[in-house]
Amino acid sequence: MYANSLPAATGRPVPMSWMSHPFRVRPAAVVFLAVLAARCAGTPASPAGPSPVLTVGNPTQDGPAVPAPDPLPPVSALGATKFLAFGDSITCGTPGAFTQFDIGFDDPTCVTAVPPGSPQYPQLARTLLQQASPTQSIVLENEGRPGEEAALAYSRFSGMVAARRPQGLLLLEGINDLNADRSVTATVDAVSRMIDLARVYNATVLVATMYQTCYSENPNTGRVRPNSTQLIVPFNNALKAAVAGRQNVHVVDLYAAFGTGNCLSDRGTNLVGEDGLHPSPSGYSRIASTFAQAVRDRFAVRGSFQ
Repeated sequence: MYANSLPAATGRPVPMSWMSHPFRVRPAAVVFLAVLAARCAGTPASPAGPSPVLTVGNPTQDGPAVPAPDPLPPVSALGATKFLAFGDSITCGTPGAFTQFDIGFDDPTCVTAVPPGSPQYPQLARTLLQQASPTQSIVLENEGRPGEEAALAYSRFSGMVAARRPQGLLLLEGINDLNADRSVTATVDAVSRMIDLARVYNATVLVATMYQTCYSENPNTGRVRPNSTQLIVPFNNALKAAVAGRQNVHVVDLYAAFGTGNCLSDRGTNLVGEDGLHPSPSGYSRIASTFAQAVRDRFAVRGSFQ
């Protein structure tokens, strides 16, 4: 009857089936597991409210306030100091007022085309940059030529860039091409050639869109100037598309800076002169400040943060 058993301490045989079963649970363990299961069966209580959100400057639950990040220091220096402004009579600084002669279209230099004391955007922009970075010596040369077309300017431009080696190029060209019945595509291609060459010389290019021009008639001579008013927006759009994504080529949007209220009978904000093409003194100031801000944005040095 007890063939598969061993003698116990009492002398009675103990069945082998009880001792050899590896998974048999003793009664005390059963009671412990039942109590544990009862305690774990309850649903945990939901939090009384949302967890506090940690924000900069607010104290945490267990520690001091998180300090606000240090602000970037203001721009006090530029990463480049040598700039070249290249363009036509607008770069040169030809006034937008009517005179007995249509100055600015046939004179090849800025010396006689621009009366003394007339505002020139490169000089105004240089002053702004020098004021913003007084510890540096800012060079911004004016190489405008009245009446010049972008399609015919490449030779002059190539010699200028090779000789001056500017770090930054401020380029405003194209309106004379449009006024000479050159297509938008051909005009943009001519401007793009200059941009390509400037990049060969490692110059960062700030190329401007053309601001809104206006139809005008000279009361002294009867000369009518359509000023390619219908081509300005298509030209600007094509120029932006041509330079989009190019490294170190940036659009300076003079069209947006001037707005579209300058051809009203009261001249709107009076940024375009009475000839409908050249800026008024306020317009030249606007070009200067727009270019200067673009230079500061693209060449800013902020120490370890830049």
